[in-house]
Amino acid sequence: MPENTVYRRNLLALALHNSVLAQKLSQESFDDETNSSIRFIQAKTGHTVPVIEKNGTTLPLHSTFNPEREGERIGELYLASGFLVFFGLGAGYHIQPFLSSDKVNVIVIIERSLKLFSKLLEHIDLCHIFNDHRVKVLVDATIPELRDFFLAHYLPGLFGDLATIPLLPRLTGEKEYFKEVAVCVEQTINTIADDYTVQVKFGKQWFRNTLHNLFTAEHTTFTLAPQKKIIITGAGPSLESSINKIKMQKKGRFLIATDTSLPVLLDHDIVPDCVISIDCQQISYHHFIGGFPPDIPLVLDLASPPILSQLSNRVVFFSSGHPFAQYISAHWRSFPGIDTTGGNVSHAAVSLAERLGAREIILYGLDFSYPAGKTYSRGSYLYKYFYGLQYRFDTVESLFAAFIFKNKGLLTEKIGSILRYVPRPLLTYKERLESVLHSKNISVVHERVDGLPLAVQTDFSAEKQDRNINILFTAGPAECSVKEFLLEYRNEISNLPEPKNPVINYLYGLSRAERDIWMTQFPAVAALRDYTKGAEQDGAMLLKKVKKWTTAIIDAVIT
Repeated sequence: MPENTVYRRNLLALALHNSVLAQKLSQESFDDETNSSIRFIQAKTGHTVPVIEKNGTTLPLHSTFNPEREGERIGELYLASGFLVFFGLGAGYHIQPFLSSDKVNVIVIIERSLKLFSKLLEHIDLCHIFNDHRVKVLVDATIPELRDFFLAHYLPGLFGDLATIPLLPRLTGEKEYFKEVAVCVEQTINTIADDYTVQVKFGKQWFRNTLHNLFTAEHTTFTLAPQKKIIITGAGPSLESSINKIKMQKKGRFLIATDTSLPVLLDHDIVPDCVISIDCQQISYHHFIGGFPPDIPLVLDLASPPILSQLSNRVVFFSSGHPFAQYISAHWRSFPGIDTTGGNVSHAAVSLAERLGAREIILYGLDFSYPAGKTYSRGSYLYKYFYGLQYRFDTVESLFAAFIFKNKGLLTEKIGSILRYVPRPLLTYKERLESVLHSKNISVVHERVDGLPLAVQTDFSAEKQDRNINILFTAGPAECSVKEFLLEYRNEISNLPEPKNPVINYLYGLSRAERDIWMTQFPAVAALRDYTKGAEQDGAMLLKKVKKWTTAIIDAVIT
């Protein structure tokens, strides 16, 4: 490790907020030969400029006349707010202008070479960059590591838009690497955007529904016993043609019905052993309008519409990935978890089956497509809904056609003499479910007609059997009454320090418990930011507004 003072100061500054990288540098040693591709020159203004020498070419990383002024022009070119990703560190002149803006929430610096990075620390004082709480430095990171970083750190509702700012000479010298990085960032942001869109739409509803459900959840005691052989029904078109099979196979198997498939089953005198529902929208009630036998266990997300919990005498609440639900499980009453990341209720039903210890699963009505232009099984809510909407000039057929063709990027496949329409969201659901099933030791049979086939394993390995197969699916005891819990939670919110910009610095200054409290409100932040239609870009102001909104909602519930 180099002994010069500049390097030592840089390393100490880096260790403040990038300790893993600093530790890695302190354990590495680079001989002169490995660093021979970089040297340093003085610009006309006297500032140090790194120069890369590669394949016989000389490439200064900044202006050799006035690198500071060049950096200022970059600051004027890009909007100094949000989440900024810099491709290349250089001497940091292009980063400097953004450090003075309290609207910049996070600065991520990506560098290709640890050897180059070490050499920069030897010759250039970068402490003013590394000392900033907002700065995260990633050097020689793999593409999966970059993806995991952005998934963990980029919160669009709080931090705003993401912008990439390239140090063009670095891109010239490392074209392939930074091309891969750019693709990774774009793909990861698309993934985050999907989740963010859901938060924008449902962030407030999740919180409101959960608050109201807690008063029912306080007294629920029903338990689902372990099950080895399970049938799961979705509401795809093939469910109709599978009714007789389900009746024959139901004996000796536990039938989990998704809420969408429930009315179809009841119309054919099939009573499921439990029903699962995850949608927080009031429209979920449409699945139950035809009647619901109150003795059927009903498995509900804590964020489900509160009206649903009144339908059954055997409600079992579960905790999904919503931050408030996770906080409740950690601090009030532990609820069993179900994976809802697949984005649809069939995926959640498979997760429930796994939690019950299933070794064999038969899937019915999961078509992930619209064969012959048919969307759902007859008897499902959409049929009844469209029959109620139709009139002379807008028939049921035209309503279903509009439902199908509203999908952008709709894929069309020909199967024999029929056409199968595949909306991209359904294709995504299929791929996510396949990914989950491939990691489980469960035998899966996918019964279908003309829908998309699932790639699943059809055998079960007894050698890999889970020892936790006999764990019951139920909630733990409550620590106190729900009113006491909510009063304490409200008090914790009220005592949070006043938010300040940049919000990333504010959050770093909080205790772990205080950050956990804020985390429960982040989905509502996304909804609030969208509600302001882009006018509200101030992170601290957003936190103040969501704090006010949250406490008002709690007060309305407990009084």
